[in-house]
Amino acid sequence: MLKITLTNPNTQATETYDVVKEFNPMFERAKELGLISSIFGLKVKDMKDENAPIRLHADSDVGNGLLRILPENDSLYDVRVTDESVSGVREELHDDLEANLVYEQYSDTEEMYDDIKEMLKALASSKLSFFCPLSGNISDHDGDYYETSNDVLTENADAIEEAIAREQATEINMADYVSDHADIKGKLVFAEWGVEERRGMLYGKIDCYLTEELTPEETERLRDAITGQNSDGLGEGFEQREIPIDEGDLYVSYWQSGNEYFLYTEDEMNDLAQANGIKFGG
Repeated sequence: MLKITLTNPNTQATETYDVVKEFNPMFERAKELGLISSIFGLKVKDMKDENAPIRLHADSDVGNGLLRILPENDSLYDVRVTDESVSGVREELHDDLEANLVYEQYSDTEEMYDDIKEMLKALASSKLSFFCPLSGNISDHDGDYYETSNDVLTENADAIEEAIAREQATEINMADYVSDHADIKGKLVFAEWGVEERRGMLYGKIDCYLTEELTPEETERLRDAITGQNSDGLGEGFEQREIPIDEGDLYVSYWQSGNEYFLYTEDEMNDLAQANGIKFGG
């Protein structure tokens, strides 16, 4: 969809690469020519000029539509992520997404990503939610680092929710990773991490949008796949992102070692609550 053209500074000869299919050879060639040292330092605004040594462009109306909404300060890395996300979108969304790009229905990539996510959710006929305990640590203004209580997490639920949403802002293919591991390819169309407060406790919540209800065996495989994401995938990356709060920087994890950790469905959460004489609100 998007293309990169390199101009040899010695001969002025040009070479054109496909951003998605040929990103690594393009980057190695650009380094060889002395045009770039990092995929994070080069910005879209530096690549749009016709005479730029590394020029970003498109060869289709759809590509030009995407190029139009790329933020000026997005890096070359961001360009690759965006192009991969759009190029790899589910087949059912291709026509609508391409038409929206061609007819300038989006003002920026954030609006495009939001629309893609809503279209994915619309493909689902059912939703299965999982809940897990959250743990948090604070790096305070004095340089101390310590574990915090769920009360602090609950008080900062909005900030945590905004942070996990930012973590997934460009991630529309998480369902592909999870469904591959759970062996439910095609049934899971979208997966979204968030938080929910229940009876004064803040839990991690993972909503799974499905084309059909899962069998008990498939549910267990999905549970295992999400647990893996919580510990080693999305969750591992998220727990390294600081969330500024009054006390300092808060770090939140969707996973913790020990026997107290769980990943429960909503029915299991309600069963647990009833066993303890508690009725959870939705």
